[in-house]
Amino acid sequence: MHAVLFGIMFVKVDSHVQPVAVKAAPDVKTDKPLDIIDATAVDNRELEKRKEEKLAIEREKQRQIEAEKKRKAEAKRKKEEQIKKAKEEEARKLELARKKKAEQKKKAEAEKKRKAAEAKKKKEAERKKKAEAEKKRKAAEAKKKKEAAERKRKEAALKKKMEAEARAARAGQAMSKYVPRIQQKVESNWTYPPRGPAGCNPTVRVNLAPDGKVLSATIVKSSGDAYCDSSVEKAFLKASPIPIPLDPDLYSEFKIIDFPFRP
Repeated sequence: MHAVLFGIMFVKVDSHVQPVAVKAAPDVKTDKPLDIIDATAVDNRELEKRKEEKLAIEREKQRQIEAEKKRKAEAKRKKEEQIKKAKEEEARKLELARKKKAEQKKKAEAEKKRKAAEAKKKKEAERKKKAEAEKKRKAAEAKKKKEAAERKRKEAALKKKMEAEARAARAGQAMSKYVPRIQQKVESNWTYPPRGPAGCNPTVRVNLAPDGKVLSATIVKSSGDAYCDSSVEKAFLKASPIPIPLDPDLYSEFKIIDFPFRP
């Protein structure tokens, strides 16, 4: 469009330009120099006129370009405004829908809570009733169990007591049987102290293995003679293993013996 407009204006300018007659060189004698000056002035005016028209065309083109920019900018602004309003409207509708949904949810939850509370109350009443019955049943059952446990405990205690008494009786019998043997074997491994055997009667704590091996021998009641006490300790260690019952049930009675050495 700009090119067409420029063409039309150029043609219009050219249509107003009249051809200028070119005269022959003036005869000094006959022609006047003034005619040449007039022709030059006309040409200058035409050139100035063309320049002004060309500038006018350029200004018009620039004006149209600026106008087009403004039009596009305005169109863009309006479009952005429309998009903004559409988004705001959409957001408003979404917010209304959200509030409505939230309100419906709130009502539904309130109704659900009410029903749940009612059901809970009813269930709690039933639970209390069952719990009371269960409590009575458990109390009766616990009483029976306690009575049975107490009966078993007494029976176990009685059995344990009887076994301990029987074991103690057996251990006493075994002890009375094995003490002389132990005394005899220890004496056979005893070296008399300088003062002799008379009055050398300490009590020795002997720690024994299940096979009668002497693990340790320590004086717990001195005879008053250090040489005597030392000789008896050495005698017990030399006599290892000493004779004891091989019955495992009696080992606990012979594991540690406070043996009264009486030569």
